[in-house]
Amino acid sequence: MFPPEVGGGEPDPVKLLVGKTKLSGTQVIDAAHILSLIGSKLRSVEGIQTVDNETLRIIYEQIQELSNMGEDEQARLLREFVDTELVAGKLSSSLNFDESFEIWKKGRLHMAIVEFANGWGLDSQILEKSVSAFSGPQTAAIPYIDELIASVDISKATNQPIGNRLSHNMKLVKELPIWIAGIKARFN
Repeated sequence: MFPPEVGGGEPDPVKLLVGKTKLSGTQVIDAAHILSLIGSKLRSVEGIQTVDNETLRIIYEQIQELSNMGEDEQARLLREFVDTELVAGKLSSSLNFDESFEIWKKGRLHMAIVEFANGWGLDSQILEKSVSAFSGPQTAAIPYIDELIASVDISKATNQPIGNRLSHNMKLVKELPIWIAGIKARFN
C-alpha cells in the first residue's frame, strides 16, 4: 500500500535551475590536465626541473587514469617523457613543462619519420611534409604521394625489398596510409 498523499492533488513541478551550474569535485583527466598538474608541482634545482616521490606517484596515477579512459597512446607518451626526461633530470627549468613535452614529442615524431623513410628508401623531408598534411580518416589520400614515390631509392632502403622497384612501390603505397594514420594518432 502507498502512503496517503500529503496535501492531495498533483505533486509540485520540478523547478529548473536557471543560470550556470557546476558539478563540484570532478576533474576531466586528459593530457592537458596532467601536463598542467606536473607543471604546477615541479621545483627547480640548479636549473633542472625536479619532482618529489609523492607527486611522482600522483602523476603516474593520473597517467594511468588517462590510459583507462581510452587515451592509451597519449598516456604512453606522457609516461615515457616523465621517465626519460623528468625523472632522469634532463629538463631545463628555462622552459615550461608543457613546452618541453611538445618539443620532445616533435623530436620523437621526427625520429619515427626518418626511421620509416630509411626503411623504404624515401626522402624523409618529403615524408615529413606528407605526414604534416595528412588529414585523418581519408587513409587513401596520401599528400605528396607522387613526390614520395619519385624519391624512392631502393639501394638506400634498409629493409631491402624482394623484387623490383615496381613491387617495392606497390607495397609502399599499401603500407604508407596505414603507417601515417598510426603515427598521426600516436603523436597528436
